[in-house]
Amino acid sequence: MMVTFVSQCEHKALNRTRRVLDAFANRIGTNTWQTVITEDGLQAVKKLLRKSATKNTAVSCHWIRSRSRSEFLWVVGSKNEFNEQGVVPVNYTNQIDALKMDEIDVNIENYYANTKKQPLDQHLFAVGYVAYLLSKQLVEDDKLAKTAFVAGCWHDMGKIDAGFQTWILEKTKKQLIDEIP
Repeated sequence: MMVTFVSQCEHKALNRTRRVLDAFANRIGTNTWQTVITEDGLQAVKKLLRKSATKNTAVSCHWIRSRSRSEFLWVVGSKNEFNEQGVVPVNYTNQIDALKMDEIDVNIENYYANTKKQPLDQHLFAVGYVAYLLSKQLVEDDKLAKTAFVAGCWHDMGKIDAGFQTWILEKTKKQLIDEIP
């Protein structure tokens, strides 16, 4: 079986863990090892890691089932360094209010794409449709053309940002705008 080890060790435990893992697996990153190993070999690694474990030891093991699927097997040492799936948690916050992004009421018809006050929804669709037609002309691949359409429809989605819309409205107040049919 193919396995990956992830180490989140600190201080002296880092060197002890690296010695054990370097003996059994190939280092593929600063704190990551990977190897093909038998069940008995995996138990030997786990036993050696437990034998040298301290409060600063934290190693997770994952069985690589296929290119897109892995299975979490075990953790030796501090389980607090990993989440329930044995993955190292990154970019988290204790502020719950900072993560509430779905409460914004977005009505796309009230947003503009440019200083000509072109409605954003019409602009996005037009760009997607032109990308679709160009892709169909260049390459006769319907899947690619549909992908170009979706990419075109999403290309300016960041313009729903309140700061950008404020800027657009301020810019359009200062100059005479020709309406786009």
